[in-house]
Amino acid sequence: MVLKKATFISLWLVALSLAICSTFVFIACGLKFSVFHSGLNVRHQDFSDSTRLSLYLWQSLPESGVWSDYVLSIPGMTALIAFLSSIALGSYAALRLEDINHGICTDRKADMHRWEAMLVGQHSTATEQA
Repeated sequence: MVLKKATFISLWLVALSLAICSTFVFIACGLKFSVFHSGLNVRHQDFSDSTRLSLYLWQSLPESGVWSDYVLSIPGMTALIAFLSSIALGSYAALRLEDINHGICTDRKADMHRWEAMLVGQHSTATEQA
């Protein structure tokens, strides 16, 4: 039971990571779109860090004033798929965790009723013998 719970918590954390990564890509798409849509002559170094991922993302996005060009680019499609996958994985993991927790609560209630029945049964036989 603990292994199942840990697996679904890990799956939920993967979904959260996908959502965060796709948000980063969406922000980069929006930033580059707004720069080229407004007609500004802005370089990557003017407002971003110089990490390899940031530089790669900036260079792989199109230089266009049309939003659909960004959505249909490789980073845009990757971010969209990652975001949709994060919703699906997160929902699945949350539902499975809820099922596991519901099962644990049901088992605890059944154990409590069993103990109550045993204790009440012992108490009633003790009073009958007296």
